Amino acid sequence: MKKILIAFIIAFMVSFTMTAQDTIKIPQSELNKFFQAIDTLKQQDSTKTILISDLELQIQNYKTLVQQDSTLLLYRTQEMKLLNNQIKLYENRLKIVDRWYEKRWVGVIIGIVGTSSAIYLAGQIQ
Repeated sequence: MKKILIAFIIAFMVSFTMTAQDTIKIPQSELNKFFQAIDTLKQQDSTKTILISDLELQIQNYKTLVQQDSTLLLYRTQEMKLLNNQIKLYENRLKIVDRWYEKRWVGVIIGIVGTSSAIYLAGQIQ
């Protein structure tokens, strides 16, 4: 950037000297300020270039996170479907296996009532 500006200034001065044949003297303090401004702009440009590269990296990370999130959501929906199917299978199994008359306590009560009835009726026979 500095070289381009110097070349532009030299070209301007050469074209100006060809027409006027006079030389223009620029004070050294103005040249120093000019080059200092150029250096400042150069530093700002490099800083902004670094910021742009960092932002591009953030965009790439964001895209990666979006892709991972969509994958996780897909797996979660599949997991929910599978768990709902499993719940339905357990409900169907409970309907088939666990009838009230097939419970253990029903058998115990029937056994106690049947045994006591048999003993009572055996005692009535005399």
